[in-house]
Amino acid sequence: MIFKLVVFDLDGTLIDSVKVHAEGWAYAFNVLGLANVKAKALEDLIGLPGGTIVERILGQAGLEHYQKIRWLKDRHFLKYVMGNSVRLFPDVIQCFQYLRRRNYLLGIATSTPNYILIPLLEKLSIIEYFNIVVGGDEVSRGKPEPDIFLRAAEKAGLPPREVVVVGDTIYDTIPARKVGMFSVLIARNKNLRLSEVVADAVITDLNDLSAFL
Repeated sequence: MIFKLVVFDLDGTLIDSVKVHAEGWAYAFNVLGLANVKAKALEDLIGLPGGTIVERILGQAGLEHYQKIRWLKDRHFLKYVMGNSVRLFPDVIQCFQYLRRRNYLLGIATSTPNYILIPLLEKLSIIEYFNIVVGGDEVSRGKPEPDIFLRAAEKAGLPPREVVVVGDTIYDTIPARKVGMFSVLIARNKNLRLSEVVADAVITDLNDLSAFL
């Protein structure tokens, strides 16, 4: 199989941000008096679209508060970004440089909307590595639907079979496999049971991509 584009998820894959996102959602729910929820309980939801997270916590009726919740959550997250509390994992740059030397196109596809995503990539000094950038606000259906990855392939002008998707949850690997993309699960500090693995390959370090790319 010949692959041409490697698409990365963001949170938990490239940046150590899952806890910060969860803390932001918990802060927003709690300060608005909508739910008494701990950040830890939200960590497994990070990667899903914001509307889905709100619905999981508050039910469908809670979506009427979405804009207020989202504003508070985003403000909280950006405060930590600007304070350098959101950082790249140490294997990211070396992996990007390797893939570039191998002439792969690089993409990012994330539930994070572009108004957060672009400044974040600029702050982390990695935006120049990406040929394709897809924020969550570019598609009508978010993860676990495959639309965000199909949008990345469309932007690159490639069929799904020539695309590799790298992510840290089944919200990435299942939709990628569903549309015929090669899915890679990066299991950072996770003890996965075999029954939890729904991916074509599992790695523990991004540099392990060199085994098949």
